[in-house]
Amino acid sequence: MRSLVKESTWPQGQLGCGIARVELHPCNIPALIELLLDWSVMNWRWVLCAIGTVVGSTVPSMLYADQQACETLVAVSYLTAEKPRNASLDVVHALAEKTQLRIKVEAAQGRKALAEVRSGRVDLIIGVSLETEKDAPLDYLTPAYTEKTYRLWLRTGEQVSLTQWPELSGLRGVQVITAKPLMVFDRQAEQLNWPIRAVDSLAVAIDKVLQGRADYVLAEQQAMQQYIVQHDLGRRFEAIDPPVETQGFFVAMAKDSACHTPALRSRLNKALLALSQPQ
Repeated sequence: MRSLVKESTWPQGQLGCGIARVELHPCNIPALIELLLDWSVMNWRWVLCAIGTVVGSTVPSMLYADQQACETLVAVSYLTAEKPRNASLDVVHALAEKTQLRIKVEAAQGRKALAEVRSGRVDLIIGVSLETEKDAPLDYLTPAYTEKTYRLWLRTGEQVSLTQWPELSGLRGVQVITAKPLMVFDRQAEQLNWPIRAVDSLAVAIDKVLQGRADYVLAEQQAMQQYIVQHDLGRRFEAIDPPVETQGFFVAMAKDSACHTPALRSRLNKALLALSQPQ
């Protein structure tokens, strides 16, 4: 049988059982226990003392190893569009700085990123929305690192019956493709057969409304406001209340991650709270 102990021994008065000093990786503990139990000439007091000595000397090192391993986390971004994805990477860097953790970003995006974090192979996912029913394998950290509000915009003075966004029957819409679906709006548009076209850019959407080829544009508020200011279109468009939807973008932690502990969760939450405060 392969030797599991060194030849040198600890003094009996020091340990109370005079056992040999054990040089073991934690994974070999079961092998040593089996060896001791099969050693018929030993009494139970000696066996128990030996087991206690091995466990007592290895458990602290195991815990220290786990703690060291969790100083580096692996993250993915759910968002696929370039600008939102770059923003999520900025959040990762800010979190790493606030928590003094090393956060490594993997390339997975979208559904692949979700699959990775749900399995526990990845620790964090950036850019997920807090839906009505939370994703069970994920532990959502708070607060949201950013919010986006989506509104409908009409040509100023347009003579249509629209007073709030659910009243869209018969109107032609154009929608800028969003990083995440607008659940309520998309459901109603499908059920009521609203004629709405999706386009890749805000410039294209606004141009269609200005040319009379669409009656309204559905766009993210901040991006729309920046565009109309830059292009001196402030008098050409007006927003309709209430907003269509406000989406929060969250960082979530895999519940099956080996690093998912109350202490680390609290550490990340505190960092997100600090990042959400006005500078």
